[in-house]
Amino acid sequence: MFYNRECFDEPIEPTDGVDVQETDNERVVMDVLVAIERRELEHLAQLYHPEVWFEWPPGLPYSGRFQGASVGEMSARVALVWEELQPTDGERRLDAYVVASHLSTVVVHYTLKGVSRAGQRFETEILARYEVRDGLFAGAQMFHFDLQGLIAFLEAAAHA
Repeated sequence: MFYNRECFDEPIEPTDGVDVQETDNERVVMDVLVAIERRELEHLAQLYHPEVWFEWPPGLPYSGRFQGASVGEMSARVALVWEELQPTDGERRLDAYVVASHLSTVVVHYTLKGVSRAGQRFETEILARYEVRDGLFAGAQMFHFDLQGLIAFLEAAAHA
């Protein structure tokens, strides 16, 4: 909630006086995230640029940089980890929103959630930088708020 500086007891909407419209690049990124939530793999592939790249932080089972043809391998590794840990729409829902965008870059905040077979739950916020080129999703780099907690959760879930 935002507040009017002149009178702090009067909440204002963050869009008051501002023309806020989703850009084409923001729409592409949000379409990708919705396809991920819904596990629409064919639609997701149609949204990818031929030279799409992903960069994941160290310590994850799918860490590293993947580009072009190697994205298929990365997708299989990600699916192997998360398919079991996100059994319901509730775990798959990202609650994503655009934080900022400029030219071909779109920054999105979302929450990654999972539950192990043992019933342990985990969630972490993520700030992700995405690139759009030629109207297609061209790249992604994720920054996890609790990377160490995520790594520990994934290791425990793998041994549960």
